[in-house]
Amino acid sequence: MKNIWKLKNRKWGTYSMKNKVAIVAANYYENITNDLLNGVINNLDKNFDISTYLVDGAWEIVYKINDLSINEDVDKFIAIGVIVKGDTDHYEYISKGVIDGLINLTIKNNIYIANCVLNVLNIDQAIARTKGSKNKGIEAASALNNLFL
Repeated sequence: MKNIWKLKNRKWGTYSMKNKVAIVAANYYENITNDLLNGVINNLDKNFDISTYLVDGAWEIVYKINDLSINEDVDKFIAIGVIVKGDTDHYEYISKGVIDGLINLTIKNNIYIANCVLNVLNIDQAIARTKGSKNKGIEAASALNNLFL
């Protein structure tokens, strides 16, 4: 476990961070999320104890992260999903609901969530964000590695 310094009540103290990372991936667009998941797993530091959880869609990511942060004592997460704009306003509501939920969990539960939920206008944009160095899973893993190692 790594100790970090945190300001609490105007005094600096150490808090021990757990070495667990939970990856919560929505498998609605399975081929795309698998590529993102591979980007995360292949680039996340091997010192982390990694668990992967699959949910049906992006909306369920928030619930699963909340559940794991309370019941499984995990404080580091990577959220993976894809939300594609369609012909209705559904995209707007789901995108806003998911990002607001992730932000609220970060603050309320004092956890870190690397956001790898793609909000795109079409499938081609999502696919482009899974290839080579543009893989957003690599970026999410790098963000977590840089903060906690």
